[in-house]
Amino acid sequence: MKKITYIIAALAFGVFLAGCGGVKVDNAASGSGTAATVKHRTPKKAYEDQIKLAWVPWNVSDAVGTAWGEGIRREISVYPNVAFQIFDGKSLAETQVQIITDLINQKYDAIILQSADSAALADSVRKAEDAGIPVICLNLDADTPHAGLIAMIDIEAGALIAQQIARALKDQGNVVIIQAAIGASRGERLEAGFRAEMAKHPNIKILDAQTGEWITDKARVVMSDYLTKYPKIDAVFAHNDAMAEGASQAVESVGRLKEMVIWGADGEKKMLEYIENNKLTGTIYTNCYDQGATAARLAMYLLNSDIDTSQNQVTPVIKMSPIIVTKENVNTIGENIRW
Repeated sequence: MKKITYIIAALAFGVFLAGCGGVKVDNAASGSGTAATVKHRTPKKAYEDQIKLAWVPWNVSDAVGTAWGEGIRREISVYPNVAFQIFDGKSLAETQVQIITDLINQKYDAIILQSADSAALADSVRKAEDAGIPVICLNLDADTPHAGLIAMIDIEAGALIAQQIARALKDQGNVVIIQAAIGASRGERLEAGFRAEMAKHPNIKILDAQTGEWITDKARVVMSDYLTKYPKIDAVFAHNDAMAEGASQAVESVGRLKEMVIWGADGEKKMLEYIENNKLTGTIYTNCYDQGATAARLAMYLLNSDIDTSQNQVTPVIKMSPIIVTKENVNTIGENIRW
């Protein structure tokens, strides 16, 4: 009954959010887990009780993580009783594991997490949930049921990018992929959607796929290797904008920007400027301030309830509304929502 109640509550929460910015709730399973000794959490009075909320990004300097953190901060600014702290994952799963262990010991009330590795973080997330601490993931999920996932679209985004590339190439050409860090759930789903759609275009060949580890400099090296290895590349799909930036820099260095289609996925401010300056073909934009705020809203909603998220058998998913951005519509993304 607890699980059913929570799913209904999550759906109601999603309907509320849809009226505030456009989201979709999906109750797809994120994995499975067996609960150990579970500590039932006592509901908090949202505006009265002292609440400790942690944000644990993959890397604190990453543009998307910074925007999420600012969105969280803005949302909880109306709660004078909430202590908000950011903990840098330093791009390492083992660092995030240690951070979550510390947060459990320090009796934090809720954790918002960008999981560096879905499998590696699963046990830590399960331990937090069993300790009565709801864990809400942003984009990069953990392979165990938990309180919630607030996600940019991923499989759908990959398919949308494939459609755009196929259209630009007129259904014929060669594509390379620059992948996310190994084990990153969002990267895996983006590519699954991309490949499924590309399968419908048999005259477009995917030449290669290598990890750029989410990083601009690494992606630039990967793209430079591609340009040396393959004499004819027509399009590039990078799993995020930072890697699309690296690909663009590599392509520009050999004077081939005008002949190359390059797509990223995220919609960060610098990439919108790249599109405006004809250095990037397109991206899938998500308002990351709203995404972070949505995670904070869900955390406060759960803390103010008696819902026991440790008993979830699936992870409720709230998907943010995307915008396909190209040169034709990039001017519609105003400065106030560029991150």
